[in-house]
Parts: sequence; structure tokens; C-alpha cells
Amino acid sequence: MIDVYVCEDDEKQLATLKQYINDYIMIEAAPMQLKLATSNPYELLENVDNQHKRLYFLDIALGSDINGLELAQRIRQIDSNCKLVFITTHTEMMFLVFKYQLEVLDYIIKDEPDAFHQRVAQVLALALVRFEQSKIASADYVQFKMDSQARQVQVSDILYIESSPVQHKLVVHLENGTFEYYGTIKDAESLHADLYRCHKSYVVNCKKISIVNKRDREIELNNGESIICSIKAARELARML
Repeated sequence: MIDVYVCEDDEKQLATLKQYINDYIMIEAAPMQLKLATSNPYELLENVDNQHKRLYFLDIALGSDINGLELAQRIRQIDSNCKLVFITTHTEMMFLVFKYQLEVLDYIIKDEPDAFHQRVAQVLALALVRFEQSKIASADYVQFKMDSQARQVQVSDILYIESSPVQHKLVVHLENGTFEYYGTIKDAESLHADLYRCHKSYVVNCKKISIVNKRDREIELNNGESIICSIKAARELARML
């Protein structure tokens, strides 16, 4: 599912964009949802994370103390894999994208009302294609947000992920070390198909499991480590493996 976000300070234009996006999603039965349409860039920033596939439609001139380019830069610092689309009447500002080092999916010019609807639909279709391509290319990697940086890790290097004693933090156990990041166990499970939540505090890489001990409710990994699991998880993993 792709989450779509819009930031546009013209209320009439905002309503038009919402309608076009929702119409496309409904007509095409696209795996997308319009999560937020707002004129306030700070409201949008409060909803940014790197846990989902996201497409942003951003007006460049926002009538705020930050413009759409600065907003996009802040979004990129949190979510390096999102797709950005700028909507503007100020074509001269498009060249500033290079200054901000932004990778942009497309530009839509407001001054072309006859083509506006079609361009929105084309961009939504393109985003679907690009995210699918990214999914194929990154199928063996997952990304973890660490402060202002993102760390990409090969799935085959991950043994398991567990809750940290520090609130809202998780510990990722690799073949050759560990690191911590802010997140939830629920979100960790959804990072990759090979990752399975075996306990309220643990997510294990199924490809690293050597033995499932249903009696003792333990999982032995292929490096000799053991972690606990629930009764239900033990049964399901034994059946899966």
C-alpha cells in the first residue's frame, strides 16, 4: 500500500487534488490511500516516517516560513525512499531542486488546467511502477532509521530483532554485531517477509532458525544462540520449517 500526502496552501487547489487522487484510486483500484491533505507543512512533518511507501505532492510556494523545497528536504532526511512531486506556478523555482539535492518523480504545472487532471493520474501510475521496481531491487535489504541517518542492511545478515531496555528502541542482532534504532516490534515484523514475530519482544529471521523447541518454547539459531518464543509461534514455525 502506498500512502499519499498532499501539502498545498490554496484551499481550492487542495480540494481539487484530493478529488483527483481519490478518483484515480477508486477507478483504478490502485493499492494507494490518501492519508493526509493539508495546507500546513508542519502538520505533514508530524506524520512523516520511513516505515511505509509514501508519495508526496508538494506545492513549492506554501505561504509559510518554509517552502515546498525545504519541506521536501526535511522529509528526505527522515524517509530517503519516498517519492516527491512538486506542484507549482513558479517554474523558475524548479531549478532550485538541484540546490537542495532532491530526487523528484515529477513536476506538475498549475497554469495548465486542461492537462492538470491527466498529469496527476500519470504521476500516480508512475509512482506505482517505481515503487514496484524499488521493491524488486531492494527485496534483500531493509532500512533502519537511526537519528538523522538511515542504515540499509542485507536481510541475510539479520539474526533477530528484540525490544531494548530503552523505551521505543529495538536492538538488531546481526551475524557480526548489533545496533539500536527507534521503532516498534510490530513495525519490525513488517520490514521483510523473512522476519517473523515469535514473541511479544522478538522478531526472528526465519532463514536463520536451526531448531524449534516446542517443549521449552525456544528457537535455536544457526549461530548457536537461542531466543524465546510463544507457544503459538513455536507451533507455527515448526510447521513452516
